[in-house]
Amino acid sequence: MKKELLLLIVGMYSAGMVGAQTTKISSNLKLAYNATIIYPGFRAGVEYPIKRIDVTKYRKKRPVRHFSKHRYLSGEIGYYHHQTFHDNLYLLFGWQMRKQRPRGFFTEFSPALGYSRTFLGGETYRVDDAGNIKLLKFAGYNYVMVSIGGGCGYSLMPRLSAYFRPSLLTMFPSNNLVYIRPTVELGLIWQPRHFLEARPKTVSKSKGKKR
Repeated sequence: MKKELLLLIVGMYSAGMVGAQTTKISSNLKLAYNATIIYPGFRAGVEYPIKRIDVTKYRKKRPVRHFSKHRYLSGEIGYYHHQTFHDNLYLLFGWQMRKQRPRGFFTEFSPALGYSRTFLGGETYRVDDAGNIKLLKFAGYNYVMVSIGGGCGYSLMPRLSAYFRPSLLTMFPSNNLVYIRPTVELGLIWQPRHFLEARPKTVSKSKGKKR
């Protein structure tokens, strides 16, 4: 009797552990054309899945809504060329919040923090107090960068989506001022198989009351 009871407890514990595990999910790769109004550039990165919240929303006299909220840690590298001013190469780490609808449409919001390095256009020289002139190679400035963006997109197929995202890039200190540059991003999100796999926490929630 004791043996059978022990086997039953072990079996129930094992079943509970299997049920608690979440499915492995691959990370996303992103590639986009990233323009600062009229100056061209690109943006590429990785989204590492952290959490998924499946929501069921009950509404009076209206159909039940289902959607999912996805949370990612993101790392991105970006670049743009501003003719006659500078080239800007930057690295950002952020928190990606995406709301996915069942029919494929999604919206997102993504704050990020990182580092920016600008390279001045044309040849740059430095003149010291003695009047000596020196050519500066790779002349430019280092900045702290903050990015805030929000946009929308659509799932073209299970592992491929297209998105559009306006953003504001803020760099400081810049001549004792805050340097703000708007950007427009148009790109693709691809989820390759078995790439940086993770087990994101999965939560189910409901809102409203069942009819």
